[in-house]
Amino acid sequence: MTTAIASSEDETQSKSPTISFINSQKGKQLLIANEYIFKLNKTTTTTKYWKCVVNSCSAKIHTDLNGHLVKINDDHSHPSEKETIEVREFREKVKQRAINETTPIPRIYDEECAKAKLSDTTTAILPSEREMNSAINKVRRAMTHTIPTTQLFDIPEPFTETLQSDDFLIVDKMITRRQRIILFASREQLKMLLGADTILMDGTFSTCPRVKSIAMQMQLNFTPKSIMSDFEPASITVIAAEYFQGKWFVKVPMSQWCVHGFSMRTDNNAEAFHSHFNRRVQITHPNMWSFIKFVQGEENRFHHLRIQFYAGLGARPKQAKTIAIQRRIDNIGQRYYDGVISAMEYLDGLSYTVAKRKE
Repeated sequence: MTTAIASSEDETQSKSPTISFINSQKGKQLLIANEYIFKLNKTTTTTKYWKCVVNSCSAKIHTDLNGHLVKINDDHSHPSEKETIEVREFREKVKQRAINETTPIPRIYDEECAKAKLSDTTTAILPSEREMNSAINKVRRAMTHTIPTTQLFDIPEPFTETLQSDDFLIVDKMITRRQRIILFASREQLKMLLGADTILMDGTFSTCPRVKSIAMQMQLNFTPKSIMSDFEPASITVIAAEYFQGKWFVKVPMSQWCVHGFSMRTDNNAEAFHSHFNRRVQITHPNMWSFIKFVQGEENRFHHLRIQFYAGLGARPKQAKTIAIQRRIDNIGQRYYDGVISAMEYLDGLSYTVAKRKE
């Protein structure tokens, strides 16, 4: 009579639990298998030996150095720790978000609670936001560089590169003792800017770098066909109406202030970008390092959009209302050019079509 005896290897393969890893509150790695938690006992040149975190339990797991299961003794002397594992995973997610984001910790906590969909049992043992706040804040402060208090400070290397580790800081110089200009741009997106036919501008600054000098350093030409800027409301109180009537309309050619015939007649794209960026930043005055992180994130977002665009991504479809208004404008324009209506009738028609009634 022959009796088949299962080898340890067969026993391991028959159970084959799915294993994963999380970090403890002290940053040490823990192994999760079959809803039980194991801590590292010792490491050799080929194997890692794990034992159950409950000291009185004899359950053990062996893995290779890459975390692949080699052997398991899953004979536990206590119930599974499903709820404890869920709490640990929750804390780790909140901690990682606090490190990588500038979102307020209470908001991170609430968002992760909503996504986790924890059971009542897990929720009962889950630390409150107030109980977790101190430890999470401590981790965030440890990962945050000292906030500069003057214009004289060094920018650490991680903040001078894109998220793909390419050069990002292209201008950093002192203008006066109390003025310093710092400009970030990736080479990839600078090429897109310098090669564009139309440039949109939004914002007014007392000092800015010369774009043409940057283009010369990159051995590129910066010769846009048109540069479009909106009329800043802040300038209304500074510039009198007579300036436009006496100088602007007289000395500036119509081709520089009339957008008739242009496919892009406003700088709404630039306005939309700044509005989107402000919503992402969330606060009015972010610290220096938080702001640079946001800029790095935006560069990475546009890097992805550029790749998707070259892969066939189209522009966002226009709303039916916008299409209808444009059709009316085109019809009025065609009637004017055909001599059906006069210039004044043309302007009146446009005013009825695009003017907004103020309540």
